[in-house]
This record gives sequence, C-alpha cells and structure tokens, in this order.
Amino acid sequence: MANTGPLKCKGCKEYFPRDSLITSHKGKFHSVDCMADWAYKNKHKGQKTIAKVERKETSQKKKELMTRSQWYTKLQKLVNQYVTKIRDINKPCCTCGTSNPDIKYDAGHCFTVGSRSDIRFDLSNIHIQCSQVCNVYGSGMVAEHKQFILHNLGQSELDRLECVGKPLKEQFPNWQDIELEIIRYRILLRDNNITPII
Repeated sequence: MANTGPLKCKGCKEYFPRDSLITSHKGKFHSVDCMADWAYKNKHKGQKTIAKVERKETSQKKKELMTRSQWYTKLQKLVNQYVTKIRDINKPCCTCGTSNPDIKYDAGHCFTVGSRSDIRFDLSNIHIQCSQVCNVYGSGMVAEHKQFILHNLGQSELDRLECVGKPLKEQFPNWQDIELEIIRYRILLRDNNITPII
C-alpha cells in the first residue's frame, strides 16, 4: 500500500499533503515562493562547492604537469629546512666548526646532488655547514665533511654513502611518492613550530 501521509517541505520544513507539493530536481516544496526563497538562500552553497571542486581539479592538473626535477626541488627545500632549522639547529659547521650566530648556514651535502643524486635526500649525507666559507667558497669541504661523518656516524655509514644506491626513480617511482615525502617533512616542520618554506 502506497504511503499517503504528509511530507516535509524542503524550504520551510513544514508538513503538507503529499499531492499538494511541487517537485523539483532539488526536492519537494509547498509553493513556488518557498522554492524560490530556498534557492536564493542556498545559491552560494552551490557556487562555493563548484569553486572548491574547480580549485581541486586545477591543483591536481598542476601536480600532474610538474616535472621530476620540480618535485625534487620542492622536496630538497624542505629537507634542507629540516636539517638547518630542527636537526642541526645551534650545532657548529660540520666542516670548520664555526658556530658564529651572525652568519648564514646551509644544509651541506658531502656527496653533491650532481654527482650522487641517489643520496640527495639521505640525511646522513647532509649536515649544517657555514654558507660562504665552507659550502660555497670551499666547494663543500668534502674531505672534512667525510671526516665529520666518520667521527659522528662511523665507518660503516661512510662506506654505505660511498656505495652507489638505488636511483631516485626507483626510490620514488611516481610523483605521488615524492609528494608523500614532502607532506612528511611538512608535518615534521610544523610539529616543531617551523613554518614550511613551501
């Protein structure tokens, strides 16, 4: 047996006889005026939803169009920020030992990004280093940096870094994997009250 009881008007929320309601693709209303009032009050909700979906789609398309190099650059900025602002904060330069608070410090790679991209993001390969004297003019002070690793991390860790590992394409098969690492570093930074650089 069909239900013949009253139904609630979507606009005013009052109950009316079922056969007196106007049906639209948005619901049932007791009058055209009530339907128009409801549509006017809710028009911005639909526009906001559409705008949100469009923003999400645009963001997704931008991500898909980014090159591996662009993804790696984003990740490198966060890794460097983590090293200089959290892990090695207030530590002296790994190669010359200076701890002058008035100079700039970098996240120095013992094995350079260009020569050993496989350990580009390996934290055992990256340490705080004074920007001008050691990292720039001293070309990273590789011999001193290796001594730092040997003294602080041990021979086995230095040996591991010296052996060529899996290429970055194997470490991060697709851009989503790089994005997950970016998200992980952003969380690490925020958890330590540091605003991520990107």
